[in-house]
This record gives sequence, structure tokens and C-alpha cells, in this order.
Amino acid sequence: MTLPARVEAALKAAIDRADTPSAPPGLIKALRYAVFPGGARVRPMLCLAVARACGDDRPEISDATAAAVELLHCASLVHDDLPCFDNAGFRRGKVSVHAAHGEPLALLAGDALIVMAFERLAVVGAAEPGRIA
Repeated sequence: MTLPARVEAALKAAIDRADTPSAPPGLIKALRYAVFPGGARVRPMLCLAVARACGDDRPEISDATAAAVELLHCASLVHDDLPCFDNAGFRRGKVSVHAAHGEPLALLAGDALIVMAFERLAVVGAAEPGRIA
């Protein structure tokens, strides 16, 4: 699988994990809106390139780490666009999350993306905690 495909699959898996019957549908929709379609995905691509250069013997850990990096980046963009910060109306060629889903939901989506990033690391890192750092 190509590096871009691995990044997208890892991000989809992270969002899908949050999409449970008890999850608020509006929040899930805002999360998907914030993450897909993404930009160049430079940060997670660099993460996977370094993993590949080091042998990438545990691709599930590399993929989750790359997803965590991108989820944190997406969270920072969602929060940065909020009216209390930059009040940006557009991001990545479409209306910003707060413009599309409302400010309260955008704030929650950004917060949820941060939690999801650390959750990805915790879940895959449980097998090899020494690699988390």
C-alpha cells in the first residue's frame, strides 16, 4: 500500500472507531468534515517515511502514529479557525468547520480530534509501550 493510502486508511479507521451508535451524529459529521478531504498530509507522510527508513517492522504502530499526528494537526486548524481566534471562513478550499457546523460543534470536534490522536497511540502502543515515546 502506498504511503498516502496508508495515511488515509489510518485516518478513516480512527474516525470510524469513534462512529458508534451512542456517538452524536452531528459530532461525527463534523469530525469527518474536519479531516476529509485533507491537504497534502505532509506531517503523517514524513512520519511514515521515517518509519520506512527505520525498517517499519510494525506498520500498525507507524500508521496509528501518522494518524495521530494528522489528527492533532486537524484539531489545531479547527480551533485556529474559530471566531475567537482567526475567524477564518474557509479552510482547504471549503467553508471552515465552525461555518459549516456551528461554533459549539467545531469546538467539540477540535477537542475530540485531540483525544482521538492520543487514543490511537494508546490502543496500538499497548502491545509495545516502549515505542510510544
